[in-house]
Amino acid sequence: MERSERRFLTTHAGSLPRPTSLTELLVRRSRGESVDPTAFGVAVREATRRVVALQLAAGVDVGNDGEQGRESFITYVQHRMSGFGGTSNRPVMRDIVHFPTFVSLKAADFSRTMVNLLAAP
Repeated sequence: MERSERRFLTTHAGSLPRPTSLTELLVRRSRGESVDPTAFGVAVREATRRVVALQLAAGVDVGNDGEQGRESFITYVQHRMSGFGGTSNRPVMRDIVHFPTFVSLKAADFSRTMVNLLAAP
């Protein structure tokens, strides 16, 4: 374990941006579409190497995977434990309804575009 008596060591917690190719695989898997496990594993390893290198280059002392292989914290649970499933009819967030321009500007950044959610009945 790395230690320092001169300064606080830094790390990162949470998700970091994923490459588009990995995001597309995660979206396909989320939709229940077939995803080649070998290709998925390679994409996760490459993305993880990239984010760890970026963290270390930025001066982070202890890099981590940036949750590259997880679709999201919430859906990660359903892939790891039984008893989580079904569908949800959660209403669209009001700020997205009130500010649709934001959605159109950021849609390419979202794993699942909110534009599709707004179009849903």
